Amino acid sequence: MPEQVTPSPSLMELTATTDFYSWDDEYSWEDGMLPELCEKLAVQGFARIYQPAVYLLLSLLGVAGNGLVLLTHICYRQAHSITDVCLLHLALSDFLLLLTLPFTITDMLLGWSLNTATCKALQGLYALNFYSGFLFLTCISVDRYVAIVRVPAACRLRPRARRHGWLTVGLAWLLATLLALPQFIYSQAEQHQDLYLCRVIFPHAVSREARGATNLVQVVLGFAVPFLVMVTCYAAVARTLLAARGARPHRALRVLLALVLVFVTLQLPHSLMVLLDTAELLASWEVSCTQSRRKDLALLVTGGLAYLRCCLNPLLYAFLGQRFRQELWLLASNARCVGPLEARCPGCPSPRRQTSLSTCQDVV
Repeated sequence: MPEQVTPSPSLMELTATTDFYSWDDEYSWEDGMLPELCEKLAVQGFARIYQPAVYLLLSLLGVAGNGLVLLTHICYRQAHSITDVCLLHLALSDFLLLLTLPFTITDMLLGWSLNTATCKALQGLYALNFYSGFLFLTCISVDRYVAIVRVPAACRLRPRARRHGWLTVGLAWLLATLLALPQFIYSQAEQHQDLYLCRVIFPHAVSREARGATNLVQVVLGFAVPFLVMVTCYAAVARTLLAARGARPHRALRVLLALVLVFVTLQLPHSLMVLLDTAELLASWEVSCTQSRRKDLALLVTGGLAYLRCCLNPLLYAFLGQRFRQELWLLASNARCVGPLEARCPGCPSPRRQTSLSTCQDVV
């Protein structure tokens, strides 16, 4: 009779490497799901090298890029639209999410050395920033549609854009907090043999359904909804820009195309793998050891690509814009500016006069 695989996660055990993937830490194979003893030492060895190297690199790049976006907003920018406010909070969300990766690396390699309260906080913050980032992307797409396609409505809303922007991000953070409640509630530091591990552990009676629902919510809100909104809104924006004259509409079209292509390229592969993992979990499919290894490797690699999107968001949504390039240049020229420009850096030139919006369609 084939030996069953224990669901307890450990780097030295024969277990599915999805336990190492930070979003799916709570997922492990249940009794009887694997029809054979499946040795995954090769996959575990790859994970021990791949994840720390990739996560550390992405953390450094992403924190630096998103940090620059935050600095330019704090030093130079006033909110002229909902997009300005959402860009600020998107950078903050990605910044905080990438800061959790070093803890994931430490947990994977050395075990969890902190208490359960810290485990709950970090798992919850990860989920909170994961969901809020996609909600901000969705809000940006809708606001760009209103600003370009619905110009009269945008002009009417513009005097109250700052207030509407803060209301929008407030609702987005609230919804993300509600979605992250399972991580805040059910995360705990669990001892297994000589290691403490930080995991999300649902009650046994609802564990499979709860884990499946968490995966489905991740796919729906992490890819399907933002993708549909982006395609719908940016397609309408593209039609409007193509009807305009001059070189700038075509530059804006290239930016919009880059936004959609990068989002699909980096997020779609991982969303498909998570969806496949969810189908196997809920349907209790029997998979061969070879198939299980391939799926684990795919989750590892595509998970790294999904994190790369957080590093590219500053380039796509900020640095490609003319205003951000000007502000970044001024930031480099006035490195001592660490707060509101007029209050803390009175000698610095202000880009607000140079980059003030003259129309309701200044979007990219």
